[in-house]
Amino acid sequence: MLAKKFALGFGIAIILPMLVHYGVSTFSPAPKWQDRYDSYSYQRYDKATPEERAKIDKERKEKDRIWREKEKIFQRTLFFVAVPVGIICIIIGAIVPIQAIGTGLMFGGIFSLTEGYMFYWSALQDWMRFLSLLVAFVVLIFIGYRKLAK
Repeated sequence: MLAKKFALGFGIAIILPMLVHYGVSTFSPAPKWQDRYDSYSYQRYDKATPEERAKIDKERKEKDRIWREKEKIFQRTLFFVAVPVGIICIIIGAIVPIQAIGTGLMFGGIFSLTEGYMFYWSALQDWMRFLSLLVAFVVLIFIGYRKLAK
């Protein structure tokens, strides 16, 4: 029975962040690598004249710029979905009376929170890092104190 509880909790913990990631991807798709490098070819570049190379470089830089903008939008959306969902799942996991489900939700929430940070950390301002981490930390300490202090 313990193995089944562990499997259930582990499954929830793994599936939840994936669910969040692909849920965000469904409504705010991440840019595809093919869109960034679809027409770039080393052979074409090597055979090109200096003017053609300049044109290819310009096109490549523009595609790269557009791709990075789309990537930032996806990362920002993922952050603003994954972090609150992660915190909410941690709280719900602490309340749920079924231990395996609660544990899975708490770990899944922590993993979702972490994924949101990993994708958008470099673009976050320091005050947003601090404030969002403080909220997550306070929630974890509060839950630990209220639920595990017995």
